[in-house]
Amino acid sequence: MLRGIYTAASGMLVQGLRSAVLANNLANVDTAGFQRQETQVEAFPEMLLMRQYKNEYSPIGRLGTGAITADEQSLFSPGRIHTTGNALDTALVGSGFFVIDTPGQTSYTRDGRYTLNAGGWLVSLDGYQVRGENGPIYIGEGEVTINSEGTVFVDGIERDRLLIVDFPDPSTLIRQGDNRYHRTEVGGVPFRAQASVLQGSIEMSNVNVVREMVSLIEIQRAYEANQKVVQAYDDTLGRIVNEISV
Repeated sequence: MLRGIYTAASGMLVQGLRSAVLANNLANVDTAGFQRQETQVEAFPEMLLMRQYKNEYSPIGRLGTGAITADEQSLFSPGRIHTTGNALDTALVGSGFFVIDTPGQTSYTRDGRYTLNAGGWLVSLDGYQVRGENGPIYIGEGEVTINSEGTVFVDGIERDRLLIVDFPDPSTLIRQGDNRYHRTEVGGVPFRAQASVLQGSIEMSNVNVVREMVSLIEIQRAYEANQKVVQAYDDTLGRIVNEISV
């Protein structure tokens, strides 16, 4: 009896966590470079139920023991391209990531909203230097042009080429926040990506509002179903306590 309550309660917890992830996706629908997340759910091991009669056992069937959220993965599908007209804004067309120097490690992002710091270096909006193939990219003063290969020109003079990489398995990247990720050993060694660069544009979130809303409705129904199971078990236990005498 109590096992059934625990199983249904685990289902409610899973649906609650899934709901939080989808709510975060919807909250970032207009965030440049945001990649939607999805919750990976796994079932606990099933148990084999047996019937005992006069020291003889026969199998009845298997009983599920609940579920758990195993992981949250980012899904790196293309987002909508938005034209800004800002010469330092860049969008990637195709798979790949820009490389950002953050304290203590290298970070990767598809958020191409860039600016210049006081020293004239190309940096992200939160001040971290953007990596080129030869290191940080110095812009200084002048008209900036970035071609489809990511080569940066200032007043027609080539300065560097944006370092754009990809991974054998991008799903293993770990989200840092602010649309940045860092790599893991299981994700493989980054390699030069073949993505094209659009100057004066940014890639928006890849969240599909309709899909997320449909998923939220499904989650709500699954949560309510598990809730009714818990209530049914609770009512049964109440009758046992109140009606069955010892």
